Amino acid sequence: MRHLMLATLLSTIVPAAMAHASPDARADTGPLALDQVHLVDVEQARTSPPRCVRIEYGRLARIDDAGDPACLRAARRIDLGGRYLLPGLVDMHAHHTLGPLEIVGEGADMVVQALPDDAIAAHNARRLVAFGVTTIRNPGGDLAAAARYRDALALGALTGPEAFDAGPVINNAELPGLAVAVHDAQEMERVVEAQVEAGADWIKLYTGLSPALLQAGIDAAHRHGRPAVAHLDGVAWPDALAMGLDGIVHLMPLSPDLLDAPQRAAWQAGSRGATWSFFEWWEHFDPDGPGGDALVAAFERHRPVFDATLVAFHAAFVQDDPDNPYRTDARELAPARLLASWNGGFTFAMGWEPGDFVRARAIWTKVQRMAVRLHATGARMTVGTDMGNPWVAPGISLHREMQLLAEAGVSAPQVLLAATRNGAEALGAGTRLGRIAEGYEADLLVLDANPLDDITRTRGIHAVVLDGRYLDRATLDRFTGE
Repeated sequence: MRHLMLATLLSTIVPAAMAHASPDARADTGPLALDQVHLVDVEQARTSPPRCVRIEYGRLARIDDAGDPACLRAARRIDLGGRYLLPGLVDMHAHHTLGPLEIVGEGADMVVQALPDDAIAAHNARRLVAFGVTTIRNPGGDLAAAARYRDALALGALTGPEAFDAGPVINNAELPGLAVAVHDAQEMERVVEAQVEAGADWIKLYTGLSPALLQAGIDAAHRHGRPAVAHLDGVAWPDALAMGLDGIVHLMPLSPDLLDAPQRAAWQAGSRGATWSFFEWWEHFDPDGPGGDALVAAFERHRPVFDATLVAFHAAFVQDDPDNPYRTDARELAPARLLASWNGGFTFAMGWEPGDFVRARAIWTKVQRMAVRLHATGARMTVGTDMGNPWVAPGISLHREMQLLAEAGVSAPQVLLAATRNGAEALGAGTRLGRIAEGYEADLLVLDANPLDDITRTRGIHAVVLDGRYLDRATLDRFTGE
């Protein structure tokens, strides 16, 4: 389907994408040798002695000792002076084509929508690459927009990360551009089949689905050879995983079934719903109590793909501080249309009072504790940001997410493993992405210092290698400054 769409899209996407393309994004010709560089082994949590990495046709052709003649032969040599080479980063939760949440119409005709925007996708693409993000999963969005993005990458009209996409999230209510409604198992089957035919790599299920429809969605996804991922709160995660769910997003379990009877009664008596639940539920939940134990046991048994997206919630919890770093990130890096929407009030903290922010920050240690417990399981832990949502700026937010995980107590090697190899394997691309090994695709990050010692060192980017193209610091700065 994607290949058939290409010809019909040439007349529209190529001129628009070319207007944003940079000549620095073009592939270098001939072999490339990255010499005098330490390889960061995220699986063994160690670095190598100085090496030479030879890249040919976008792949790692050989890895030798530094200065090895076979590695350097007839190649463009780049002396990296003892820097560190890391696999490219994977953002497992990046709504890269998503436009702002908007209300259109009046009265009975009023509609909330979040339509795709190709200019926003191009803006996000370059900034993701500038921060070393070479692969993304889009867990919900317009598949036609996703196809236009992929075609632009294939044509060389745009520089950006490889994307694995879900279609619009499947829920009990419609939201044009982002969610499609289903009401019975037959409708679920038709929607899933249509998304797969349109190119969906994943099926995304949402919070409004009943347990029966959630099960129908999981089963339909599997019949069509696709994994199912879900954002859930009403259905308890252990129950959903027992249904065969492959992945869960957001560290917001929020199910009454994870609270004991007194906790549940107290929460339900005082709950205001909506995003107030982001902290009100946690006020009654003990991450080291029976509910936390149930989550850990379910993760150990079923080993789901999971991305916590702490950054999206932490940004909301500190939104009342005008000098918080997320506002700075957004001003410098977010697409203008999204920034205008967030400044206009469409945020996760919409309607919160000053006391709500105090309460939200007070429960943050519980969120951190649950993150640490889940990362200690054998589940397929990955790293995601929820890019496209309020204050989550492209690229930099993945580094903030990694730092939040480290601050919670997850070790730097564990975070790096989640952000590289685990992400690639979760996407079904672990045989070609996520490792520095011969035959793997050359998606790499050159760092000034060893990130195994300090996760914040992932921000010290000297260069990025994307599909074998060496993008130096000056080029990356142009990507963020456009």
